[in-house]
Amino acid sequence: MSASDHDKPDAPELDVRICDFTDAEDRAAFVRLMTEFAAEPTSGLPHLGAEHFEAVAVDLENRAGTLVLLAAREESEITEGVLVAFEGYTTFGKGQLFNVHDLHVSPSARGVGVASEMMETLADIAKNHGFAKITLEVAATNSDAVRLYRKLGYHGLDTAKEVAAGTTYFAHKRM
Repeated sequence: MSASDHDKPDAPELDVRICDFTDAEDRAAFVRLMTEFAAEPTSGLPHLGAEHFEAVAVDLENRAGTLVLLAAREESEITEGVLVAFEGYTTFGKGQLFNVHDLHVSPSARGVGVASEMMETLADIAKNHGFAKITLEVAATNSDAVRLYRKLGYHGLDTAKEVAAGTTYFAHKRM
């Protein structure tokens, strides 16, 4: 957990770890969470079921430059969050970057810091490995995610109250 989370008296203890696709429980958690994520209105892809994400797990296990984080509250019996990031390179920043491709927290675990902790863990890994920045894309209509990314210091998130449907923000944070 981050130091700021330790200061909150009601902040849950969180376990954020790198997904080990060779571990059956980690693989199953990844598949379950991504299937859940695909079915959400913000994703709108309920036809992508467990079989699809089983195949994705095989692909990601064998793909260089992939980082998948899993997270759960200490009191939970199941993994409640998943973050998928891919390594890239910034020519202007002359350095490696992570691009967050997916971030999902189960509805029962939202609002308690799981997403923040996964993003902070990713930032710590990026800093420790000398990465230049983290980038991400987020639907402008996904107000909870936009609010989170602003809170975490990401730039490129418009502050307009109304945005056109289909608008995507391309946000970044320098390390």
